[in-house]
Amino acid sequence: MTDHDAFRKRGQALENEYFQRVDEALLKNLREASEREEQVEALTKAAGLHDQELASELLEMGIDAGNFAAFALTPLVFVAWADGNVSNSERQAVISSALRRGVNSDPLAFKLLEQWMQVRPSRELWTLWQKYARDLHQSLPPTTADKLSRRLIAQAEEVAKASGGVLGIGKVCAAEQRLLDEIALVLPERSLS
Repeated sequence: MTDHDAFRKRGQALENEYFQRVDEALLKNLREASEREEQVEALTKAAGLHDQELASELLEMGIDAGNFAAFALTPLVFVAWADGNVSNSERQAVISSALRRGVNSDPLAFKLLEQWMQVRPSRELWTLWQKYARDLHQSLPPTTADKLSRRLIAQAEEVAKASGGVLGIGKVCAAEQRLLDEIALVLPERSLS
């Protein structure tokens, strides 16, 4: 074998190795894109979303079909954090609402909710919840949307009243009231004429 043949074989081997790496990278990207599409589809279905872009944003924030039940309770979490910290009674009110909704049957969701009770979630999560709530609220029949809205607002009020006040007076602080008002604006009554 001449030096020229060895050089050509080595060049061919390097070229083959390069294209194999390129092919592997392309296949990896295709698999990741396919997995991402499956995650978006699963979240869209689990959340009743009509906006796939919103589903993608939720996935980027770590919300998926497996922990979506916690995301649905975002308003309660933010009301609990409204004054800058979460009291034991506020934490208990959020967990109690979660248990009534069956979130404990979804371990990932329950763990995420507990994490949010310890570490304040980002404001971006609140913004995403508002987008989600508007999308869902408009897609449901008015009476169903109103029933869900009233239930969520009542649960948020329970959290707000869970701590604070003396002798039942002034139980809801100004920051909590602002959030309650904001929730009501996101979820307005639709069945009233």
